[in-house]
Amino acid sequence: MAQPNRHLALLRAACREGQLGRLLRSARWEADEVRDEVRSYVLDRLDDPRDRLMVALVAIYALLPGQIAHLRRTDLDRSKGRLRLRRVGRLDHVICLDAFTPRLATAWELQRHRRWPDGSNPHFFVTRNTAVDNSGPPISAGVVQHLFQRVGLPAGRLRVDRIVDEARHSADPVRLMQLFGLSNLSATRHVLSAHPDKKNGPIAP
Repeated sequence: MAQPNRHLALLRAACREGQLGRLLRSARWEADEVRDEVRSYVLDRLDDPRDRLMVALVAIYALLPGQIAHLRRTDLDRSKGRLRLRRVGRLDHVICLDAFTPRLATAWELQRHRRWPDGSNPHFFVTRNTAVDNSGPPISAGVVQHLFQRVGLPAGRLRVDRIVDEARHSADPVRLMQLFGLSNLSATRHVLSAHPDKKNGPIAP
């Protein structure tokens, strides 16, 4: 078994002790290390394929619980290694996946088929109730949030951490827009938050 990951262990301890803000202000998070440690955490600490995939989608790709809940099976293109996020009133955002995440997706779909072979819900994530609901409803965002509460990693905080990690690593708003589908203003704010020295530079809003 892999050694306990340093970043996530610190995050969980801070959540338990009510010191999350202090930790996030003082810690230095390395993006590549975080991705590696998320993989270790997902593989070693979570048993359910659905839970593994949900944690990876937030911790690596910074998806929101609502986005996870509304993913459809057709949004995953395995041949191209891409995941499409549908966005009302905006262009869809296409995520280029690493090799790790599609394997998690396959494991979840195999489990889903074993549990509910006749389920026709078009959404990617289902529960025992929605899997067999002929109206095909999505799961609620609360189902996703409950998972993160259970493992001690708030989904919203983990998502922000991932974006800030990348901002610190690249200092490039365009890269944040490409990776996470952020608006230009939001991406710029994250970079300026991670690099206060750039507030009077060319990327300042």
